[in-house]
Amino acid sequence: MGIENTPVSSIPKIVAASRASFLTHRTQSLEFRKEQLRALLRMISENQDDLSGAIKSDLGRPKDFEVLGCAKTCEFFINNLEALSENKKAHGLKDGDECYVRYSPLGTVLIMGTWNFPISLVLQPLAGAIAAGNVCIVKPSEVAEASANVLTRLLTKYMDPNVVTVINGAVEETTVLLQQRFDHIFYTGSTDVGRIVMAAAAKNLTPVTLELGGKCPAIITENTNLVDAAQKIAVWKSSNCGQICLTVDYVLCPKHLQEKLIQTVIATWKHSFGADPKASNAYPKIINKRQFDRLEKLLEAVKKQNTVVHGGRTDATRLFIEPTIVTGVSLSDEIMKGEIFGPILPIVPCENIDQAINIINQQEHPLGLYLFSSDKEHSERLLKETRSGAVVVNDIAVHYGNPSLPFGGVGNSGMGSYHGKYSIETFSHARAVFIRPQAHL
Repeated sequence: MGIENTPVSSIPKIVAASRASFLTHRTQSLEFRKEQLRALLRMISENQDDLSGAIKSDLGRPKDFEVLGCAKTCEFFINNLEALSENKKAHGLKDGDECYVRYSPLGTVLIMGTWNFPISLVLQPLAGAIAAGNVCIVKPSEVAEASANVLTRLLTKYMDPNVVTVINGAVEETTVLLQQRFDHIFYTGSTDVGRIVMAAAAKNLTPVTLELGGKCPAIITENTNLVDAAQKIAVWKSSNCGQICLTVDYVLCPKHLQEKLIQTVIATWKHSFGADPKASNAYPKIINKRQFDRLEKLLEAVKKQNTVVHGGRTDATRLFIEPTIVTGVSLSDEIMKGEIFGPILPIVPCENIDQAINIINQQEHPLGLYLFSSDKEHSERLLKETRSGAVVVNDIAVHYGNPSLPFGGVGNSGMGSYHGKYSIETFSHARAVFIRPQAHL
């Protein structure tokens, strides 16, 4: 298929044109912002098949749950823009003082998407940046080629070219792009590339939002509804073939509960994909050979260090890795040294909440922390004694779809947040305004 990369020589000119466009002040108008959001919504609504087809081509994901979410995001901003953008009153120091906070757009925003959700992780931050009044340059992931191509075609067709511009490319083009001056950079992807983005942004003192990942744990306790927990873990670990930053990376579980947990996870996978997931049209694939090779190498280490109790089969020609459960796992094993980002589920022995907190605090801060328990003291202790992007009790990743909550990480799992009003805050400067009546002559 391939992607037509943007000529490197034209990148500085594109960024300069984008910055000049912002200085026309067109995007200050709330109605203009709504027009662009309506255009984006129309683009999504009129091209659902093309967008879903691109996702299917890149990731083999048969059911689309990206496109609908993007449409809902646009609708949210269209319906709530006035309330989200209004000045926030503040107290003056003397009678007659007028003080408020005005959310001013930052200017030219670079949005760098990633490959595991190649449509939504471009369009959702884009909608927020437009709602806040910015002009945007979009860089889709070159790894998800079909999605990058359809985004380029549709954004160019539907959006005002002075407000949204698409740049495509790989390392060379991205390197030159990051050398340009932006007013904000929004990056979704790996922690390693996040460091590169942040280092490049620092040269121009450009603020960044980094939406990264990490090893998200799920904690099983004596108070857990084990069947419910296992089913949810199974669904999330196999969705998108485990290539989700918010999925459960590993499970902390008492030894005597592990067998029931394992059998329920296996039963859930069989219900979803049949006895042989390789033969199922419902089971997605690994994005490319590079990621496949990484996971296959990890599986080789697992087979030497741990016990594979289910799965473990691979097929390079199909980019297929079977949903796999691993036991006998210690924190020093290869499977625990980095984010898995694939359909391999390690189960770590953990007898109580004290041990769970100790294990979590030995890792980098995760993007999500999942507790299955009816004991409120357990959740209170996690909130007090651990750090994570979010804490979800008795479910997995559901906070992502709630526009009234911020979505973002902490430490190695990212910095900054977005969704709903938090997108407006991220892509705006909270500008203090203090107006004092003029003294009489």
